[in-house]
Amino acid sequence: MTKRPRSQNVQTALTDASNSLNKAENAVKQAVSYPNDTLVDQAENALDRAQNAIDVTLESENQIAVERLTDHYQAAAQKLDEVKQDLER
Repeated sequence: MTKRPRSQNVQTALTDASNSLNKAENAVKQAVSYPNDTLVDQAENALDRAQNAIDVTLESENQIAVERLTDHYQAAAQKLDEVKQDLER
């Protein structure tokens, strides 16, 4: 297996985090559109995976990208919290 240069590894981590976050945002959108416990659980799991992927990028030199990922993550988590509150009522 060939080693990638550090910059390419960092970019891959950012891409992986972005892809994971996109999946999480889609899962949250599904939970918003069709609120039920199963979709909320799936969205929570997707957000957990996205958070783990974002955590890997925290040491990245591209802090602007990391901040944007974090902002998008927080917005998706907030939407999911609203859905969960609505389901509890």
